[in-house]
Amino acid sequence: MYGLLFQPMRIGALELKNRLVMPAMNSHLADGEHHFTDQALNYYGERALGGFGLQITEFLCVSEEGLAYPMQAGIYDDRFIPSLKRLTERIHRNGGRIFAQLHHAGRMQGRGSTGLAAVGASAIPDRANPVFVHELTGEEIIQVEQKFVEAALRAKKAGFDGVELHGAHGYLLAQFLSRGVNKRTDRYGGCVSARARMVCEIIRGIRQACGPDFPIGVRTSGDEGYEGGNRILDAVAQSLLFQEAGADVIHVSHGIPIHSYHTPSGFNVPNVRQVKEALSVPVIGVGRMNDPALILGALKTGAMDLVALGRESVCDPHLPEKIRQGRLQEILTCTGCMQRCLYPASFEEGAGISCMINPFSGREGVWEIRRAEKAKRIGIVGAGPAGLEAAWILAKRGHQVTVYEKENEAGGQYRLAAVPPMKQELAGTIATYKVFCEKYGVRICYGITADRKLLEREAFDEIILACGAVPLVPDIPGIHGDNVYLANDVLKFRVQIRDQPVLVLGAGLVGAETAQVLAGYGNRVTLADLVDTIAPQAPARPRENLLDHLDRLGVRFQPGCRVLEILPDGIRCQQEGRITELTGFGSLVLAFGSRPDTRLYESLGQMPHVHRIGDGRAAADGRAAIYEAARLGMEL
Repeated sequence: MYGLLFQPMRIGALELKNRLVMPAMNSHLADGEHHFTDQALNYYGERALGGFGLQITEFLCVSEEGLAYPMQAGIYDDRFIPSLKRLTERIHRNGGRIFAQLHHAGRMQGRGSTGLAAVGASAIPDRANPVFVHELTGEEIIQVEQKFVEAALRAKKAGFDGVELHGAHGYLLAQFLSRGVNKRTDRYGGCVSARARMVCEIIRGIRQACGPDFPIGVRTSGDEGYEGGNRILDAVAQSLLFQEAGADVIHVSHGIPIHSYHTPSGFNVPNVRQVKEALSVPVIGVGRMNDPALILGALKTGAMDLVALGRESVCDPHLPEKIRQGRLQEILTCTGCMQRCLYPASFEEGAGISCMINPFSGREGVWEIRRAEKAKRIGIVGAGPAGLEAAWILAKRGHQVTVYEKENEAGGQYRLAAVPPMKQELAGTIATYKVFCEKYGVRICYGITADRKLLEREAFDEIILACGAVPLVPDIPGIHGDNVYLANDVLKFRVQIRDQPVLVLGAGLVGAETAQVLAGYGNRVTLADLVDTIAPQAPARPRENLLDHLDRLGVRFQPGCRVLEILPDGIRCQQEGRITELTGFGSLVLAFGSRPDTRLYESLGQMPHVHRIGDGRAAADGRAAIYEAARLGMEL
């Protein structure tokens, strides 16, 4: 069925073994001197082993003033050639092909990256990066174009199979292409063709310098995603110009480069299709392509020639080989959570891209699942994500593992996290972990509440408590009223609330997402919390999407609200230093957070070889739970 994915494809003179591409993404694995680290080679090399037909490096800066990030990898000097050559040699040795992405940040210059002035198509600063921007003169544009050409020559000397010009996501070349940013009055500004002139001149310069057989690609935004920015017809027109200038492949992205689970999988396919229909060179499409059937559909319908799998390649570096071998149920599916792949502050070990559901990603060659010296009998209590992750890793290492789950299905609170709109893919994580457990011989016992007596009778060598957390119910007068419900019970649909005013107490992520669900059933929802922001701990992009959705649903927010008493139709609270009441509600929902379920742990007393992970140790999130489970699974 999936044979089309593995048909060869030519980009210019280069033949690729399949249609699956790993696009450029910042791995955060370069050093302070802008060289790739050894771990970067492990990271990229693993994806070549995993079967990607083409990989495109993260953005390589072509000129120092164009650095977008203090640790960005560079290609603006010959001193980078040896380390870049080490990368290409690793990829080729592992059976892959690799392009260098050539990049200049322009007005998106990263804070602390360089002491040089930021430059741009126009002097207009970006709202998210309000630095002073020097508008490039015509002579300076030619100098920057030459920097791109020189960088392409270095890429060829370093053994890259081609280059890709980064003309998307708001960086310098995109600033020239964009009608929203390019306000020039010379030959590089104005109409759609003039705005494409700089990119076309760079293409011609690289072709002349690197020869007819060196592939050149351009990544462009099919839609910039903001009012006044380029739309798909701009992308089609400019892509035709890139092709005419000598580009061998066009890579159609979106103005917002990384989309959370609030955006549907495959959202960019219609844009890619329009570019594809206009061109004769191959087209790469990208945009939350995280499922084999979705990939196949995009190729079968002719929407694109190659499919770029961004965050999905982070989540599962072996996706191509798993598809080719028919191991579809073993594919780890990117959920768009952004918990460990985007924001450096979320990297537990200080540096390097990784994945919430696959913490081995980015730690290739460092984290390895090795056969245990001595096989043990290990009992795990709880079949949530932490318990399942630990179970399959331990079983793969040769241990005999039994999991006890008090409910009749696995997942725990993680299963509830899949209930809110657009988060359905989280459920797939549990399904995949269960497949791993079955593959490696884990025994899962459902409907059994493990206690000290059971664990003592089984005489396990090691016991892991992944018991999860229980809802926090503070001692507030009236909290046990007949119309007061737990958020977890709402998400489990043990109670159904429809077409009434509802007050949700607690505006953390659980409270906010419970409000989403309730609003979907015709309820008029108000969130109340002591904090002054909704879901403050959520990653920035998903949080932004969540707030936008809550606003469209008409969910109201009462910040700075300390609950003193729960009334039959609302609450008495302290707000802005005064006592007030919020009333007129038919139901109240408690989302005050969670606390670790320590009951079993406390009953075990001084029993040796007991380990706690996940929410059973400290209420946190799925990211922390899975990470802890993986580490423990490798250590025991």
